[in-house]
Amino acid sequence: MNIVNSYNEWDPLEEIILGVPDFWCRPQKEPGYLPPFRTGKESDEHIQKAALQIDNLERVLRFQCNVTVRRPDKIDFTQPVRTPFFSIEHQHGASCPRDTLLVIGNEIIESTMSSRARYFESMAYRTILNDYFEKDKDMLWTMAPKPTMSENMYNLDFPLEINCAERKDWIPNYKYPINEAEPCFDAAEVLRLGKDLIVQQSMTANRKGIDWIRRHVKSRGYRVHEVHFPEDLDPVHIDASLVPLIPPTKERKGILITPPDRPLRKDDKDKIFKGSSWEIIDAPFPNSMIVPEFCESTAWLSINMLMVGPDKAIVEETELPLINLLESLGIKCIRVPYRDAYRFGGSIHCQTLDVRRNGERYNYFPNIPNIDSNENQTHDNS
Repeated sequence: MNIVNSYNEWDPLEEIILGVPDFWCRPQKEPGYLPPFRTGKESDEHIQKAALQIDNLERVLRFQCNVTVRRPDKIDFTQPVRTPFFSIEHQHGASCPRDTLLVIGNEIIESTMSSRARYFESMAYRTILNDYFEKDKDMLWTMAPKPTMSENMYNLDFPLEINCAERKDWIPNYKYPINEAEPCFDAAEVLRLGKDLIVQQSMTANRKGIDWIRRHVKSRGYRVHEVHFPEDLDPVHIDASLVPLIPPTKERKGILITPPDRPLRKDDKDKIFKGSSWEIIDAPFPNSMIVPEFCESTAWLSINMLMVGPDKAIVEETELPLINLLESLGIKCIRVPYRDAYRFGGSIHCQTLDVRRNGERYNYFPNIPNIDSNENQTHDNS
């Protein structure tokens, strides 16, 4: 039985992993991270509020969308960690499987991660991964090389205050908290568009990490494209910066959206998307640019929704500008309350990981050279 099969963000969804907020902690100060709020375990009150909305999402996925839902083990992340290279008082949590695990076709990759507090986060998913490995004889299970996360891996002089002017001398020049000492990437920096993977160099992925991904998937015919959003001074995870809404067909181009106040670098856009089967449009501004208290993400979590098919999406119920755009494009929106979960690392896309979609790998970039002849056609999803 093939369980692991996912090449993009829109094929009909059949199985998914959904995170849990239990034992969730706010990381302490470490190289590359300065906590904007208090650190330590999140309050039981807020964990329970988030759990209600996350559990409701599980019911929607199971009963309205007929999707198999798996949940990670509830590990006590309040425990300290000590390695030969660092020690921390507590860890983070297992609310966001998208950050930790990367599904490419029939393979699941445990990413390196970029934060000490998240070093052992993938352990929460080991029961699920082992079950997949036993039942799916075609599944590939890979762990990317674990970095030391010693101080040598970080630019210790990087300005950690998010809104400080000094960042304007760093980010546009491709300088981030992590240096190039070791390969490093969070899985959520990868956008999957069939044969092509779009990867953001950022606060949580360096060029050596992107090169590791490129070398790892090259033999299977994937192409990796590095992108930048130079006006985003806190670039963390691509799924709130570049999001596909509609896949290409023979009759129309596909549509991706990006926040208009932090667009894709023009050279990257021209190199990858000029002459392609895609067009990039501005995402609608959310109703409010204010996020819930203690949420470390930006208001652009508004576009962090989950496609359960090419014409159906699960969206946070208050994100009306996005809902209006989706419905104008013929996409049915299932609205769920989710703002109480925002403070646990993200929204619906961050806190899920699609494991199986009913679809195959296609080439959606006929403009890019060196394409296999049997994949040189745009897939018709109509």
